[in-house]
Amino acid sequence: MTVTIDQMREIEKSASDLGFSTTLMMENAGRSVAQSIWERFEPRVTDKICIVCGSGNNAGDALVAARHLMLTGYSVEVYLVSGTVKGENPQLMLKLVEMLAPTIKRPPTDEDISKCEIVIDGIFGTGIKGDVAEPYSAVIDKINLSNAFVVAVDVPSGLDPDSGKPAGHTVVADLTVTFHDVKPGLLSAKKYVGELKVMEIGIPINYIPAGSRKP
Repeated sequence: MTVTIDQMREIEKSASDLGFSTTLMMENAGRSVAQSIWERFEPRVTDKICIVCGSGNNAGDALVAARHLMLTGYSVEVYLVSGTVKGENPQLMLKLVEMLAPTIKRPPTDEDISKCEIVIDGIFGTGIKGDVAEPYSAVIDKINLSNAFVVAVDVPSGLDPDSGKPAGHTVVADLTVTFHDVKPGLLSAKKYVGELKVMEIGIPINYIPAGSRKP
């Protein structure tokens, strides 16, 4: 079973209307990314984790992961590529992270990325189709040229989640942590997706919005 981006948005909106808040969904998504790190790496022997954020909901998920990783003893640096985030939930998650450590409000440099054992890609997720512009394209190239273990949040940035078509600059992940169900494009883009892990965000996997049910 797969779920397109339009279907996923409908599922999330319907669940939110029923009282399952988007804030809680974002918290569950980000914590599941942190869990995927906990399962593979020990904080006492793991070098720096770079969390690279865009400005939308994918950044919010990544910021939740940053907070949980900081709280469990990992060395974490958060980079805001555009200098800020947009939207109520991403702004809340940024505020919570900055209670623990300051964020770096610029794109990471080559030197920054070279010091990271793990890079978490929270740039676009499902939020972009088509070409990737600067400064994001340069950041994606830096990530791909690094020796870091790359974790994509939901979808590797630059990859069309429905078709699997990559943009000219697309993150090549070692692990993609996607949410609720598999987006169809992830199944045809192994080169960019790496290992694929599906994590729940609290919505029952067989949940169908009322308006989508057949009579």
